[in-house]
Amino acid sequence: MIPDLDQTLKHLLLRQVPLDGGEVDVCFELPNRDWSGGLAKPTLNLYLYDIRENRDLRENDWIVSRDCNNTANKRRPPVRIDLSYLVTAWTTAVEDEHRLLWGVLSAFLRHPVLPREVIQGELKEAVERLDIDIRTVAAQPDGVFKDPGDFWTAIDNQLKPSIALVVTVPMDLQAEFTAPLAVGRALRVGPIDGAGAGDELLLIAGTVRARGRDGQSVPGATVSVLGRGLATETDETGRYTFRHLSPGRHTFRVAAPGQKAKDLPVTVPAGAYDLEI
Repeated sequence: MIPDLDQTLKHLLLRQVPLDGGEVDVCFELPNRDWSGGLAKPTLNLYLYDIRENRDLRENDWIVSRDCNNTANKRRPPVRIDLSYLVTAWTTAVEDEHRLLWGVLSAFLRHPVLPREVIQGELKEAVERLDIDIRTVAAQPDGVFKDPGDFWTAIDNQLKPSIALVVTVPMDLQAEFTAPLAVGRALRVGPIDGAGAGDELLLIAGTVRARGRDGQSVPGATVSVLGRGLATETDETGRYTFRHLSPGRHTFRVAAPGQKAKDLPVTVPAGAYDLEI
């Protein structure tokens, strides 16, 4: 994934600075003295020096979705990772170096969110699947890189002007499991003083499906409980809910648009409350 991000940044700079790929190289190697001594033409170096989680964007709640088979999918949200780059320009003339740096800084400041058309490889697939943008922060004083002099001393090279760039990307941990949907919940009501057994009311939920059409769900159908004065309508996925239904045998009447109403026996509680019409 990191090589895909490298190529994404390179693609952005080639298009937005803009750069002539035949005249200026874009590389990601450690800019030590041996490397810089072998340069043959102007070069932009984006050196990745730090990787850490962005805790400000951490999401602790799992993402829950349901399907038409009375099952729920529970997925851990993606982690956001900050990748910190040190951006430098290497030319024989100082004026060219400064011109390159200014163009690079302008390109990143104009694109705090990377355009999806420049994102490369598997990173593009992840961004589209998760629908999470890649964000950039450039030239901020509170970055990870505190003392440039220490860095250049450590790699035995001359001090260079640089741009601190932080790119935040999503990491999909692919932690997911599937479980049956909870389709019932009981509520017991009774006198405040506790006298008497009280009544039990149940919350139930199910799906109305069409017989003979591959079990397609039926949205906009009216579901009523005969003799109880209860009625509801299925949502866009064909789901319906009754929140206060007493245990026992009931008759549900289902009236779908353009069809004759159908009465169905239902026992509460039960393992499932799907209705086929």
